[in-house]
Amino acid sequence: LKKRISDENLLRYNGMLIGVFELLADARSQIASVNAAIEAQRDYWLAESDLQMALVGSPGMMAAPSASSASAEAAGGH
Repeated sequence: LKKRISDENLLRYNGMLIGVFELLADARSQIASVNAAIEAQRDYWLAESDLQMALVGSPGMMAAPSASSASAEAAGGH
């Protein structure tokens, strides 16, 4: 929809129905909406990676319990 509005504004500019400043304002608006979409996608992927790290845990937390249990088994429980 935003692309169609932009195309219509370009046609209106070519027909000299709107001025260059209105066309530039439309382009600025389109750039702002693309930037907002990119930031939203970036925020999604950051949140997704944070969720995956929270579900899996950090690698240091996983290695420590297995190392201590292996040394306890090697000592024969003493």
